[in-house]
Amino acid sequence: MISELTYKIVTLEDIIQFDPNECIDWAIEMIELGYDSPNLLMLASLLKPSNYFEVREHVKKTLDELGLQIKHGEEAVKSYSYYYIKQIAKQDNVRQNLTELYKLCQARDYEESVYDFYLLYWAWDELDYHSTSCNAYWDGVTRTNIEDKVVEYARNWISKNESYYKQHPV
Repeated sequence: MISELTYKIVTLEDIIQFDPNECIDWAIEMIELGYDSPNLLMLASLLKPSNYFEVREHVKKTLDELGLQIKHGEEAVKSYSYYYIKQIAKQDNVRQNLTELYKLCQARDYEESVYDFYLLYWAWDELDYHSTSCNAYWDGVTRTNIEDKVVEYARNWISKNESYYKQHPV
């Protein structure tokens, strides 16, 4: 078992939305889960707000010590996305997590692997802020079923993309 933040942390070299303060939270969660390494302990002891460059070096060393794989390219995007998609699948702050995927899609020049979440975001937006009961972004969604459709799509995405984000800690 690993912290869910791991899926974001392993993308530190490719994702511009990388938050060094989350690395401290991740280190604490990993210690609570029973992991131990010199750099993990050092990372957990840092104060927030943290310095990106200091955190980055400790994270890289910690990932190596724990046998966790840093993700690049498409794997990085899918691993980072998985964190938010997992929250959606658990029905946890669906709209907020969908917004994070929307931002990622835009920041990555309309990244194909999460583009459907971008469309779902706009479908929900159109249903919320316009007088129409239908939308031009996603067939079959209405004000009453949009959240359920987003959750359903997230669950399907997870099963289709597991090979890209899966981690095998030592």
